[in-house]
Amino acid sequence: MMMKLNINRGLIVAIGLTAAFAVNTASFAETIKTTEANKNQTSQSQSNLLLQRWLKKNVNDHPSVLAAQAAADSAGFQLIAADKALYNPELELDAETAETDSASIGLSQTIDWGDTRGAKTEMASSSRAAADYAFEATRREIALAFLAGLSDYHTSMALKDLSEQGNTLMQRSAKLAKQRFDAGDLNKVEVDLANLTYAQARFKRADAISQQARAMQNLISLSGSASTNWPELSLTFPDPAVSGNLNSGDVKAEIETTVQQLPQMRDILARVKAAQANVKVQAGQGSINPTIAIRAGKEEQDTLLGFSLSIPLQVRNNFQAEVDAANAEMIQAERESIDAYRKLKSRLEIAIVSYQLSREAWFAWQESGADTLNEQIKLLERLWKAGELNTTDYIIQLNQALETKASAIEQRGRMWTDWSEWLIASGKIEQWLPATKNKRENK
Repeated sequence: MMMKLNINRGLIVAIGLTAAFAVNTASFAETIKTTEANKNQTSQSQSNLLLQRWLKKNVNDHPSVLAAQAAADSAGFQLIAADKALYNPELELDAETAETDSASIGLSQTIDWGDTRGAKTEMASSSRAAADYAFEATRREIALAFLAGLSDYHTSMALKDLSEQGNTLMQRSAKLAKQRFDAGDLNKVEVDLANLTYAQARFKRADAISQQARAMQNLISLSGSASTNWPELSLTFPDPAVSGNLNSGDVKAEIETTVQQLPQMRDILARVKAAQANVKVQAGQGSINPTIAIRAGKEEQDTLLGFSLSIPLQVRNNFQAEVDAANAEMIQAERESIDAYRKLKSRLEIAIVSYQLSREAWFAWQESGADTLNEQIKLLERLWKAGELNTTDYIIQLNQALETKASAIEQRGRMWTDWSEWLIASGKIEQWLPATKNKRENK
């Protein structure tokens, strides 16, 4: 009885030690998993920071952005000029020596009765705002070009590497098929299939190298630098944060508010205000601006004082045609603003849907087949070499695996492109490319 009790106690102790070991093992595994996740998060944060710095530097140095900056500077100086007085005073000196000597001095000033100066200032102010918004819009569009170019480059580079892998596999398959054919293990049809597949792999490799070269040259032309030390694209893809149907009231209101705040839309609206102010400017051209003059002088011993008022007569030209032309330009600007709003709204809606679909497809691939595909390719080759898989089935399945991997790479590229388009269309690009002021404002 005592021996049985001791055995039970030993069993209980063993079970307890096993359970404790299992708990410690699970805890250790969880610790490793957490540590790896923290490392990945830190690495991704550093990668995103490098991308942000690279994007900001290259966008701000791009010729199109610098040209837009110069246009904004010019608009600022035009505002200063428009705020100056419209008419300068005139000084008149007169002296005459004849039977009687006389001398006089006069001062005249034309009055801006129609407040043309105020209208010009208002117009210049709106034009300057439009130029500032156009500057920011240009920065964002150039940023989109850089992100899209970076996406094409990394996608083409991955496809090139995959084509190299496929070419190596198919070359090895064709060589091994020839050896088996010589040994009498394969027929002519299977050898021809292996050779044709190898030829197709070479074609794909040549095309992939060509596409990668084009993508690289596109980035070089954008950045103006031959350096190919370009950052990796972000692997953090936030949700578009638009819940529900795009036609629902809340979502439509959110989209409309977003579009109204975009610099592209604010640029157009500022141009409408400038066109409205131009109508006032042209109307001021037809206003009656009187000129007041004061004269003082001497003739012999007499003192002369004079006052004059001159009023232009708008008889031959009342400037109504200029007003009508400005009014037509204002209507044109208003119609263009409606068109721009529709296009920007449609662009945002399409960007949201495209990005959501690409994001969901990519995440589904990451969870299902991303980690098993490379192992599948290795397994297929082992089975074929061992004779457990015939040549035709091996080539078909290997091609399918390579095509699936290529589709995954292309899907990642589409997601990067859709993510970039969504950043621009929604204004979220500010997180990667903070708004800046033109140089004249910084002085």
